Amino acid sequence: MRMKFLFSALIFAATASSCQAQVHGWHAAFEQARTAAESGGQPVLIHFHAWYCGPCQRMDREVFADAQVQQALANGMASVKVDVTQEPELATRCGATSVPRDVVMFPDGKIETLNVGYMQKPQYLNLLRDISERGKSMPVPKPIDPVQGNSIVLNGSPEPAVPVKEGDTRSPSPLDDSEVPESSTESILIGLEGFCPVLLHDKRQWTAGSERITTDYRGVRYVFWSEANRDVFLKNPSLYAPQDLGCDAVILTETQRAVTGSIRFGAFFDERLYLFQSPENRAEFKENPLKFVRIRSALHVDQVQGNKFQ
Repeated sequence: MRMKFLFSALIFAATASSCQAQVHGWHAAFEQARTAAESGGQPVLIHFHAWYCGPCQRMDREVFADAQVQQALANGMASVKVDVTQEPELATRCGATSVPRDVVMFPDGKIETLNVGYMQKPQYLNLLRDISERGKSMPVPKPIDPVQGNSIVLNGSPEPAVPVKEGDTRSPSPLDDSEVPESSTESILIGLEGFCPVLLHDKRQWTAGSERITTDYRGVRYVFWSEANRDVFLKNPSLYAPQDLGCDAVILTETQRAVTGSIRFGAFFDERLYLFQSPENRAEFKENPLKFVRIRSALHVDQVQGNKFQ
């Protein structure tokens, strides 16, 4: 009887330890998730949320309560929910200026924002499967701590852009893909999805701006890391703002539709930033950039189709 009781106690202890590590697919804390990820060479998924956030609560009810989602959260990754009001330093380091937001840290040291805003269950499951598959394909794990200060540098610093003149066969310098997804919130158009345009242009750094330091240019609101950055921007906004109001230059040229591009797919040409909807459009631009760089001075923000960010 005593042996049976001891055996049962051991089983209970092991089960309790496992439940403490993960509840409904989530680890209890970021450090716990990072330790688990490093030991298994897996990505860390961070879901930033806040107690006051309506879309966050909706995701809790409609997405995270689903058993299929809970299983996927623990499949090939270490997942953790982080309240930005409880861990503001981590939120700032990861550029979590709004919630809900999903950020992933891959074993090779790459950090990406994958989703901003409410996401439905089918799309979120696809996001989780993509994280898992990409994590498996990364060969040599490194310590997962690529964030220094408030700057997010993806795959190191991109090469400086080289101005291209007519007859020049050199290609523009591409930005590293950063998989920052789209928000479903229809509101004011936020340039570069809240990243500081001056630090991106001058230092090729993805640095989240402060919501207190903004300015509007051609109907688009830009957010800056410092007031000094904003002052630099105001001296020459056309240099720092994405061209064509951030719309895909290929779509604009070929169909005359102003559709917002993504910071996942950007390229510098003649020190100007162009954004695209897809890697295919970016590749087409790089083959013949002069075809697509005509400035559409008459383009107005009301003509822009696509995603707007709060």
